[in-house]
Amino acid sequence: DLLDNLLDESMGYYSYDRAGSSSYYTDTTELDNIRRVRDLLIALFPIAVVAAVLIGAAVPILIIIQSSKEAAIMRVLGTTKKRTIAILSLEQIILCILGLAVAAGVLLIYNVGLFAQSGLTLAVCASIYLVASIAAALISAAVTTNKKPMELLQVKE
Repeated sequence: DLLDNLLDESMGYYSYDRAGSSSYYTDTTELDNIRRVRDLLIALFPIAVVAAVLIGAAVPILIIIQSSKEAAIMRVLGTTKKRTIAILSLEQIILCILGLAVAAGVLLIYNVGLFAQSGLTLAVCASIYLVASIAAALISAAVTTNKKPMELLQVKE
């Protein structure tokens, strides 16, 4: 009888004996599957956050590199390096903030309870994403404007 109980438990079946006369079996395989999925999501969450931060840093860099001709034209027209950096960076920062606001709004509309339940996690992830985007925008704008304007205008795409 003990061996049968051990085999049943290893297969996801648990036996319950009620008052010695009746007994029933509960299938817990679905519950075990849910636990495995939860553990997998917990394990993959940091990887997803790192991927989002890398994407958040890569997008402003690529967009600022693509707008190097605009930076060169601003520099030729007499805009200072600091002002050009500020213009290029602020554009990307505003886009990032708008994107985060739209994402939060869509999540709020989709499921208010989920938004309220995971508010702290969302705030931490959004702030990490925002810091990475700001840093990437500032660094790439500084690198782009450090080049001579004529070099930037002659770059072939």
